[in-house]
Amino acid sequence: MSLAEEIKQKLDILDVISSYVPSLSKSGRNYKAVCPFHSEQTPSFIVFPERQSWRCFGACAIGGDLITFVMKAEKLDFTEAIKVLATRARLTIDKKVTGRP
Repeated sequence: MSLAEEIKQKLDILDVISSYVPSLSKSGRNYKAVCPFHSEQTPSFIVFPERQSWRCFGACAIGGDLITFVMKAEKLDFTEAIKVLATRARLTIDKKVTGRP
């Protein structure tokens, strides 16, 4: 199992995203809020806990998993986002992923 898969198993997307978007509110089985990536007045940002994914149905028209969310929110590349999330999940980071010798 890859480190990315381990992270996704250990961390819940709703917990991760709600730490960045505290205004998430329940809407049926999902959660919605105004998109943190662009200005808007009507909520178009949806988190789907059952699928462990998110999507903006507004101007961004982007979505993904918890890794892509952290990449976008923190302006990180994949490797940096994995490091942040691995630390949050209390997982050991493999030298191969970090790029350290």
